[in-house]
Amino acid sequence: MGGILSGCGVLVLNMFKWLKRQLDKIGSPTLDWVQVEVTSHCNGACIYCPHTLLRSRWTSKQMPIELFRKLIPFLKYTDMVYLQGWGEPLLNNNIFEMIRICKDQGKCVGFTTNGMLLTEDTIRTLTDLELDIIGISLAGATATTHNQIRKGTDFNKLVSNLELLYKIKAERKTNVPAVHLAYLMLRSNFHELKEILPLAKRVGAKQIVASNMTLILDPKLSAEAIFNDTKHMDYYNITLKEIKDKATSENIIFDYHGPGLDDASLRCRENVLHACVINVEGKVVPCVLTDPVLCENREPDDRNPPCYIFKDQSFPIRGISFGNIRNESLTHIWNKKEYSRFRELFNPKITRSSEQILSEMPQCCVKCYKRLGA
Repeated sequence: MGGILSGCGVLVLNMFKWLKRQLDKIGSPTLDWVQVEVTSHCNGACIYCPHTLLRSRWTSKQMPIELFRKLIPFLKYTDMVYLQGWGEPLLNNNIFEMIRICKDQGKCVGFTTNGMLLTEDTIRTLTDLELDIIGISLAGATATTHNQIRKGTDFNKLVSNLELLYKIKAERKTNVPAVHLAYLMLRSNFHELKEILPLAKRVGAKQIVASNMTLILDPKLSAEAIFNDTKHMDYYNITLKEIKDKATSENIIFDYHGPGLDDASLRCRENVLHACVINVEGKVVPCVLTDPVLCENREPDDRNPPCYIFKDQSFPIRGISFGNIRNESLTHIWNKKEYSRFRELFNPKITRSSEQILSEMPQCCVKCYKRLGA
């Protein structure tokens, strides 16, 4: 009798699991990408990064492979998985297995790195895994400038590693991983942006993204943001257009953000309508700028919470999370009323006054340079 009951119990449990999977398919999101923060550890000390500026309260964490495996049922929602957050992905010892899991599901996979850990063995493994995209963080086109801003990294070593990658790809007659250069535009390094095209050709990069410093944690860094340098806006616009035109003629994609701000904008460059971030602890958040890791380790009576600067004013960093994949499905989280209401604030198809939208929008989004087009 006990054996029969046990068998029935297993049958019921399996039926329940099947039913749960079928229900989860109903209303499941179709996402442009899912961004996964596999680590918040970093071997760099960039002068503008939260990892550096908040180091007194920063707790570095790794996403365990067991938690990452919980993502597998949700990978059907998207064609692209980007393994990136507030850390250096290659510091997670399971990064190769994570890539393999995503590739086995037929997904496009990429991550952004500072390039310091691109040893020959690592490059060959990434090539074997057919990693689709590798983004390379830059803050200059010379060692002097780059190394001063992205402390703890070395421009010459980075370029040497990329040249090795280029060589290995040529030997194997493969185009993957595609190299994308991610250049952070600052007032102090903007003049070197003109040299990004020769560098791209040197390392075989076919895409360049020039972006702004949008999370400013130190008031002294506000002057580095080119969108705050209104006197030279024409110079920035003309230069960026010239670089884009030249890149197009050389079959290189050059995409840039800004340099000006649109105070009336209600959109967000982070694509919160069609993408999400799963942070290192499994929390589902709209974007990396609302990642709770930025404001963790805060005591309830903390009178000096971590703050960021927006238009010369200081605001507490606020994290936003709508659920955790440890104990909820992504479909359930995505369809929660509070998450749906949040996304509606950025939906251009929903007609409401800008005043009403801004009054309902979280302060961290209202006071965010990404919303203004930076």
